Amino acid sequence: MKNKQTAIILVGGLGKRLRPLTQITPKPLLKIGPNTILEIIINHLIKNGFRKIIFAARYKSEILKKEMIKLKKKYRNTEFIVSVEKKRLGTCGPIKVCSDYLPENFLVINGDIITNVNLKKIFDSFVKKKNTFMVFVKKVYMPFEFGRLDIKKNKIVSVEEKPMIKNLIVGGIYILNKKCLEHIPKNKYFGMDQLIKLFLKKKHAIESHIMNHDLWLDIGNHTIYKKIKNLKSISKIKSE
Repeated sequence: MKNKQTAIILVGGLGKRLRPLTQITPKPLLKIGPNTILEIIINHLIKNGFRKIIFAARYKSEILKKEMIKLKKKYRNTEFIVSVEKKRLGTCGPIKVCSDYLPENFLVINGDIITNVNLKKIFDSFVKKKNTFMVFVKKVYMPFEFGRLDIKKNKIVSVEEKPMIKNLIVGGIYILNKKCLEHIPKNKYFGMDQLIKLFLKKKHAIESHIMNHDLWLDIGNHTIYKKIKNLKSISKIKSE
């Protein structure tokens, strides 16, 4: 069972930015067209060869347990497990709770990320190269509120009014080797950002995959959710 290609979906968040919707329904169970966000993520994971899916849950975990019963009937060839943390453990701490269910290498994805990135190809390459930790990265452009000047020898040579600034952000998808668990404290709040900082401090290698042309969307607020909630297919979704 441990040799199945495995993914953890982080579904324990409070969904504060989508309240009051998430006061009743956990964010991963909000619908986009005919499917929940969770089903969209699961469909993509299964398409990419993941046959064991672990829900790292806390907030409204009883609702997610009931949902798992439905999912087991819908996806009969996929193993589902709900792992419930007893207290808030961040984005990385829940992985330690799931440790008994994990194979040597596994994927972690936030429960509000919609993507069409080729997970199988990247996962297979990660395993083949015997990597330890990979972070999926998204390139985003954000408006700069001021005019930007280019100055040479105290002379203004150009001005750009409110340019779009490129940033690389953590994309909420990760691939880990089980060696990473050695660095995650047990039963303590610990975020993926802390794991990244720890790896950097210890000069351990962190691989990255930049999602340039792939669909990537973080269902993080009402504006984004309202734009897409009535779409019948994720193919109609555009990356932010």
